[in-house]
Amino acid sequence: MVRQRLLSKAFELKIAPSLQCIIDSVIEIATNAGSSLQDMLKIVEVDPAITAKVLSIANSAYYNRGTVTQDLNHALIKIGFDEAKNILLCLLFVENMLRTLTLRFKDLLEFWRHSLYVASSARIFAEKSLEYDPQKAYVASLLHDIGKVILYSEMENYRDIARMAYEKGIPVWERERAEYGTDHQEVGYIIAKKWRLPEGISYVIYRHHEPRYGEEKYNGLIRINMIADNFYYSQDTNGGPEMSILLKEKNNITMELDKVMEIINIHDHGR
Repeated sequence: MVRQRLLSKAFELKIAPSLQCIIDSVIEIATNAGSSLQDMLKIVEVDPAITAKVLSIANSAYYNRGTVTQDLNHALIKIGFDEAKNILLCLLFVENMLRTLTLRFKDLLEFWRHSLYVASSARIFAEKSLEYDPQKAYVASLLHDIGKVILYSEMENYRDIARMAYEKGIPVWERERAEYGTDHQEVGYIIAKKWRLPEGISYVIYRHHEPRYGEEKYNGLIRINMIADNFYYSQDTNGGPEMSILLKEKNNITMELDKVMEIINIHDHGR
């Protein structure tokens, strides 16, 4: 049965042991307003591979101020604490996906382009509206569609299923349930629990299309994700004051998306 196959794959999807502790720590830092750059330094400095990537990023065209740095602390300062949290989280999840899943480049590109755009939109909306902690909004929205990685990797027709749903105006999760007996929310929730993601983030993953069935205390976080997700698909429509906030920031969102996609080395050279 397709449903059981997909749920089993979600349960089996593991974070590489070398990354589990680091991802746990980075998510804690990313969602804890009291965390500091020194907290990040303590995590990064124990992993030579991640240290090398952070130094490479700090010396890239985006952050290089004319001097090359080989000092990790200085590198994190150059990148900026908030940007470092987000970029490092993206790097860790991309690296884990590449290790554990067989994904076509086009699918990986589409998944991260959508996830990063929604995450950036959610963070900016939270900042402008003062409705929720921007960093928590970013992390939850970055991971809200994590269940799709299983559908992309296991179902050869998933790209066509998703495209047809969009073209016909059918919610993709409804089409997934009709085709597979489950959807990316349920699959993603299994991944979230398996990976020990924070409860709020797990609920966004589980109920971002059906907030009425979720925990009321996370409705604000789910609402921001839905606004950002809708903006991704409806940027040129009149969606009221919420969309107006994001329309004014559209160029900034796009620039942030392109920058992070290039930094984590998932970008379309032919675009």
